[in-house]
Amino acid sequence: INDDEFDYIFYTYGLQLYEKMPLIEPLEYKEIKAIKEFVIAIDTSGSVRGDVVQSFIQHTHDILLQQENFFTKINLHILQCDDRIREDARITCKEEFDHYLQTMELKGFGRTDFRPVFAHVNELIRTKELTDLRGLLYFTDGDGIFPMEKPPYDTAFILYQTDYDTQVPAWAISLILT
Repeated sequence: INDDEFDYIFYTYGLQLYEKMPLIEPLEYKEIKAIKEFVIAIDTSGSVRGDVVQSFIQHTHDILLQQENFFTKINLHILQCDDRIREDARITCKEEFDHYLQTMELKGFGRTDFRPVFAHVNELIRTKELTDLRGLLYFTDGDGIFPMEKPPYDTAFILYQTDYDTQVPAWAISLILT
């Protein structure tokens, strides 16, 4: 029941007017604006440590579990990338995400270039593999080449280390984890 949209005034008025028969029944549903599609990009360049990446993915998984109806129908892409895309794991349900966490192996360890991820995501949009992309989370140390143009979706760079003087583009959101 959606208590936010239920109007007690008409309900109690109906009980008084029609002798214990409510005028309006409560709504049996509510509209949920859930995120159905998004991309997690993981910088697997040489400066990235595996335990930090595993922890980030595990925490992301735990946060998503707390979201109402998140795992009923999702289209999540987890990209491992350094200067190119090393892996694109597509997750559509909770069981697939759990399996990915258990079997995840990091690939890459080259230099960092953020542009191939954005090109890959744009290609997924063009081929309609992603139709309602809500955003891209990019877990990185921030040392790399950023794209110049803003993509048509929200982007957050989650920086896990502050050793570099990272200037994320003005169109992006940045969060520094310690």
